[in-house]
Amino acid sequence: MISGFFVLLVASGFQGSFGLGMKNYRPFSWEAFWVVFSVIGILCFPILWTSLEVPHFATYIWATPSSVLWVAAACGFLWGVSAIWYGKSIDYIGLSLTVGINTGVGCSLGALIPLFILNDLPSTNSMVILLLGMAVMLVGVGVITKAGLLKDKQGKTDASVTLNEKFMVGLLFALISGFGTAAINVGYSYAHTASDLAVAAGVNPVSASLIAYVIVFASGGFLANVIYALYILFKNKSYDDFTKKGAGFAYFKAILTGALWFAALGLYGKSAALLGDLGTVIGWIVFLSLALVISNFWGIKTGEWKGFKKPLRVMNIGNAILLISVIIVGYANSLA
Repeated sequence: MISGFFVLLVASGFQGSFGLGMKNYRPFSWEAFWVVFSVIGILCFPILWTSLEVPHFATYIWATPSSVLWVAAACGFLWGVSAIWYGKSIDYIGLSLTVGINTGVGCSLGALIPLFILNDLPSTNSMVILLLGMAVMLVGVGVITKAGLLKDKQGKTDASVTLNEKFMVGLLFALISGFGTAAINVGYSYAHTASDLAVAAGVNPVSASLIAYVIVFASGGFLANVIYALYILFKNKSYDDFTKKGAGFAYFKAILTGALWFAALGLYGKSAALLGDLGTVIGWIVFLSLALVISNFWGIKTGEWKGFKKPLRVMNIGNAILLISVIIVGYANSLA
């Protein structure tokens, strides 16, 4: 139990921190950073980790019906598009606002949409509480969005604050990127067919769960991200970023960002298993809540809210509402 909570804390720390690299990628351009992040984080790292724990994992993928793989890959592609919006949003409006809005929208859609698509509706009591949690979560998103609007308004009227002309675009990207969470959940549910085959063959269930991530991320998810990043790279002719002065440290940041991103998911899965019956309820609540708190800490620490006292207060209220909603949704899941 103790080891499970320790792994969960590490996973939450990674989840709340990986976005730092997405806002501090110099001397790379955004597109150069995203190419490296896509290749390392979305393609290589999931495959490497899975191959270490399940050496013949490809066998179970080939044994999965192609129709299932195509749906999972398509969901991965949709997530890939939303991941680009997420990265752009961090670049435009900062880590804390992006994570808060994305978490709220993503959790709402991610918990609700797959239930209807997969026709796996919970009991009436659980469903009522789940919908209540979703409603509270959307209120939290609305409050955090209000904080962002207040920040943008102050930035336009306060001469001491640098005007951010891309703020509204970033806010929109943060909102719509939440749809990617629902795509991941649906895709993962389909891809878990391969994981089930591995479990039936005697593979540890925790290790086998990694196979579903490979199917979703290393197929459509990778293609969406790397194709767009390469398109912008050649459009802007910024491919010389890979050899410019200081590129070594930029490579390090991109690789570390990719490693932390997938490690957060992989370690969360392990912590849920180590926590036993508490894993899918308490573990999920702690994971999301602590990641949200940590991302806000980094946002404040890096000066995202310097000079914005009122918007910061509103954002903190919104985050508190989100934390309450996560607890409600966790309780609903325990009744399912």
